[in-house]
Amino acid sequence: MSYVFLLLFIAAVFGIFKPYINGIRRSHFAIAAVASFALVGIFAPTPTPAEKRKVVAATGETEGFDSKAVVDKTLANSPPEKSSKWEYSESRDQMRGSTTKFASVGSENSIDLDFPYGEVKGQIWVRRRPEDGLNVAFEVEKGQVLCHSYSDDYVSMKFDDGPIQKFRCTGSSDGSSKTAFIIDEKRALAALKRAKRTIVEAEFYQRGRQQFVFETAGLKWQ
Repeated sequence: MSYVFLLLFIAAVFGIFKPYINGIRRSHFAIAAVASFALVGIFAPTPTPAEKRKVVAATGETEGFDSKAVVDKTLANSPPEKSSKWEYSESRDQMRGSTTKFASVGSENSIDLDFPYGEVKGQIWVRRRPEDGLNVAFEVEKGQVLCHSYSDDYVSMKFDDGPIQKFRCTGSSDGSSKTAFIIDEKRALAALKRAKRTIVEAEFYQRGRQQFVFETAGLKWQ
């Protein structure tokens, strides 16, 4: 229908410059041109959403284009980002010009160690520094973990649904009983980088062996 009115518009415009029908003035042709032009716009076909997208892609025009809807749809179809509970930090030794890198994750649960310690949470941390290289350790906020270099003390670790692994451990050089350093740190680190969930079981003074659960997915370490 719009093509018919378009032809009428062209004929009317031509009549404005050279009236070709006796008894009809230029003003009549002008009115007919305006009317037919308006009818062309009214009866013009509405482009489909697919045609609009083709025009946007070809011309780069964004007028009337719902970009927010497209972004929302893209985000809805995108796979969710994997969250990680590891926290990272660095410290700079101004005197020696060296840098220590550190990564840690806290336990999901807490254990009651009774008086005087009460409820405590655990932590797994990874450290690399120039003086002693790579360290992997299990640590509690307060309490006494039984790990000594002169004994056969160990911590048990279970990575996802894998078998329970035993790691010999040693205490901190400053005599603190809160930290158990894993002796086979490379094996422990490799397992931590693969595991989504890790359980650590350590023995505590007068409280036996206790278990701490960690969400260890997403560890980034080189």
